[in-house]
Amino acid sequence: MKPYLFPFFLAACLLFASSCSDDTEGGDTEPPPDPEPPAETPADFTERGPLEVGVTTTSLADSSRDRTLALEVWYPTEDAGDASAVLDFAVDSDQAQALGPLLEAAPSDCVATSTGATRDASPLEGSYPVVFYSHCYTCTRWSAHAVMERLASHGFVVVAPDHTSDTLFDRLEVDFPPLDADLVALRIADVRFVIDEVLDGGVLPSGVAADAARLGMLGHSLGSVTSGGVAEQDDRISAVAGLAAPMENPLTPGVDIEAINVPLALLLATEDNSIGLAGNVVLQANFENANPPAYRLDLIDGGHWSVTNIAGIDTAYEPGCGDGTRQESGEPFTYLDVDRANDLTATFVTAFFVAHLDEDDAGFDLLDESAWSDDAVFEARE
Repeated sequence: MKPYLFPFFLAACLLFASSCSDDTEGGDTEPPPDPEPPAETPADFTERGPLEVGVTTTSLADSSRDRTLALEVWYPTEDAGDASAVLDFAVDSDQAQALGPLLEAAPSDCVATSTGATRDASPLEGSYPVVFYSHCYTCTRWSAHAVMERLASHGFVVVAPDHTSDTLFDRLEVDFPPLDADLVALRIADVRFVIDEVLDGGVLPSGVAADAARLGMLGHSLGSVTSGGVAEQDDRISAVAGLAAPMENPLTPGVDIEAINVPLALLLATEDNSIGLAGNVVLQANFENANPPAYRLDLIDGGHWSVTNIAGIDTAYEPGCGDGTRQESGEPFTYLDVDRANDLTATFVTAFFVAHLDEDDAGFDLLDESAWSDDAVFEARE
């Protein structure tokens, strides 16, 4: 072949590869490059996350205070298993006998009888951010288990103690402490003891470790007050959230909202007739006086127990389930659907902790007014 014909031949082969191929080894073409891996799907904190959820019950004894705390731990697991029953949260036969009839009689659209977690499932080993949960006055460590499951499905561990003598079962026996500053101090000590034990490595399932730099605090009702007190007193907490109650308030003093120096989130239920209109005014003042960043989500037509899975489990816990009476006008109305309220609460809480414990932009995307629908009004102070 003449030298000047080679460029023409090469161009023709490129245009008509099939006619210029041959069977010689030297005629093989380069293999095509590997395809680009598919883009990772952005995290969606408005839904259950990609991880399965395990749950386990344990207990801790604080010998210095002669106090034993039942403890619930939710954590990520790889393999889906059977969903555990709410009745499995009972720590002994007495609790089971008391809880069973309540679950059977409770309205099924407000009180869950099954959870979304597998009891004692094998954990997905790793180091995780940990959120500590403090329950409402005379409630339980599992009162808001749907919120805990959402957190765990997005890569958190949640640890929740029963505040001994201040639980649902104590209320059923009409033997529980007064709602005062001493009780708040007792609860704060409970949580700080649990934090100590978790960081010492003696609480979480084998293979699961707490990331000490990423600890959060969450509470409902009196648990909100407890959470504020823990965040104020314990600099290991990096973010704090409270549901349906002001952290600083005159009824249960002991928390100074301006002394909390970590990101803060507050949820307000507009028809919360447990803390009442006055309590919501104080909650709004907490938000205005908090050190930024601070976030507030108002659940329109939400009640005090709308953010839990026990709304209506007993007459004391009814506000938030079904029909009610508006606080201001006295007109009849229907509370925000409990499943919807739980979903909004879980989204808010998960986005907040993802943003401020994981420093993930996907969490911050939801901490914006435009991300919320008409039944949830969002406000931020940054």
